[in-house]
Amino acid sequence: MAFDGAFLRLVLGEITPAVTGARVDKVYMPAKQVVVLALRSQGFAGKLLLSADPAGARVQLTDAAFENPAVPPMLCMLLRKKLVGAKLCGLRQPGLERLAFVDFDTTDELGDPQRLTLVCECMGRNANLVLCDGNGRVIDAVRRTDATDTSRIIMPGAGYMSPPAKGDFCLLTDDPRRAVDALAATPLPAIAGALVQTVPGIAPIVGRELAFRLWADVLPDRPMTSSEADALTEALTRLRDRLLAGQGVPTAVMDETGKGIDFTFFAPRQYGGAAVCETAESYCALLDGWYARREQKARIQAKAQSLHRFLNTTVARLARTVNVRRAELEKARDCDYLRKYGELLKANLGLVKPGATVCRVPDYYDPECRPIDIPLSPALTPQQNAQKYFKEYRKQCTAAGMLTGLIDKATADLAYLDSVAEALDRAETGRDVDLLQEELQQTGWLKAPKAGKNGKNGKQRALPEAPPHRFVSCDGLTILAGRNNRQNDRLTLRQAADDDVWLHTKSAPGAHVIVQAEGKPVPDSTLTEAAIIAATLSRAAASAGVAVDYCPVRRVKKPAGAAPGYVIYDRYNTAYVDPDPALLEKRKKD
Repeated sequence: MAFDGAFLRLVLGEITPAVTGARVDKVYMPAKQVVVLALRSQGFAGKLLLSADPAGARVQLTDAAFENPAVPPMLCMLLRKKLVGAKLCGLRQPGLERLAFVDFDTTDELGDPQRLTLVCECMGRNANLVLCDGNGRVIDAVRRTDATDTSRIIMPGAGYMSPPAKGDFCLLTDDPRRAVDALAATPLPAIAGALVQTVPGIAPIVGRELAFRLWADVLPDRPMTSSEADALTEALTRLRDRLLAGQGVPTAVMDETGKGIDFTFFAPRQYGGAAVCETAESYCALLDGWYARREQKARIQAKAQSLHRFLNTTVARLARTVNVRRAELEKARDCDYLRKYGELLKANLGLVKPGATVCRVPDYYDPECRPIDIPLSPALTPQQNAQKYFKEYRKQCTAAGMLTGLIDKATADLAYLDSVAEALDRAETGRDVDLLQEELQQTGWLKAPKAGKNGKNGKQRALPEAPPHRFVSCDGLTILAGRNNRQNDRLTLRQAADDDVWLHTKSAPGAHVIVQAEGKPVPDSTLTEAAIIAATLSRAAASAGVAVDYCPVRRVKKPAGAAPGYVIYDRYNTAYVDPDPALLEKRKKD
């Protein structure tokens, strides 16, 4: 884990001067394992994030925007009751342990002063957030221990016990030579891992870097020599001095594709040319860039999982239905032979023998009048056999008409669900996912919420919707793009002016894009950028040479009864562009 005790020490050293003395203005819990404290003082306003997420346990100041649940968790309500208005009086870390104690001065219900401590245990899968009173007793925690776990009890009313220390060595206070002596018999190929185990508080990347800088070549399979032990002692001493002085460089290590490999407080050399090091202006900025977008995406994916499963199942079922009905339609359309058999039987009733299973008659539809065998039912008379063929012919003709309509409807349903799935893939917040679920409920694809115990009918208030994506082109014109089908309809059919330009990818679901012309001709450069935006915000975002249709808004119509997001248009032009996410970010900032 890159967020080790050494990194935590540097983060606390960075944020302590800013937050000490600030008061808690608000408390949020955007996730069950994350607490955000809005702090405010005379010279400071910011958000302190404490996370017990196993994939990103940490303490930091953050500038990221969080989407909070409609109903806050019970722990959030408790923290608001206890901490709002409290004064943050300090942050503590024992040695290089991955523990941060955040102390608050406040008053109890009677107005008496009291000290509360919020403990952030950045312990990977065992991470936790624990609120304790001034006597060291647990008030509540993100993760309570099981009643059968007697080794360490985290329950309301129990005395708080810190997680067991990894060892009795502390780099900040003990002689580094002591750790090196403990590694004297360790073979050099295992020295990096042994360093991590012997020196608590350093991450694997730090152990590897120490070993790499001392033994850059392939490590021989032997213990350290005395000179190598002296060099390692000196390296640990320099590391200790840097940590005590709070010196470090916030650094993210990225691979050639820009994917994050690790982060630390120095510029590592161990990766050579296989990685790129990017420095940040602060440790908190580094953590924001590393975790914020990934965690937001993970929360959206978790929330959208059930919708994805429903859409995949429903689309697969509709696709099978369409294939079956198309096969039935082909069979129904190939039914002229039934009418032909009926006509030939009707014209040759005298040739049909009672009880026969087949009858050979001249085929008057054949220019050479060659004989043809017609299957018969021996239980029916010749007239009844002929009527049977006429009846089956009319049945198949009726079925062909009905199947055509059913196939058209199923195909339209597939296109609509595909557009919902595409909008779900583009969802940026949990609210976007909720709006798509609400849309599926209103269109009848999902069941509406059931009535509650209080007798209400289960109807929910319409969710507030985020505004459309807004961009500014190189020519200064505003470009809008819808986030979902309902917003696409509203943007195209209600908000846009007749002279505005409408754009959409050809034969691929995506956002409706509107260029606000403001009564003037739209330059080609703006049209090109709008087409790129439409292609990027569509199912074809990973393709090249995407076809994008565009025309004035007045030529776009919505058929009666059509699904949300479905429109028709005429007299249009088509542009072929390559999607470019970087252009979206640039034009969004503008």
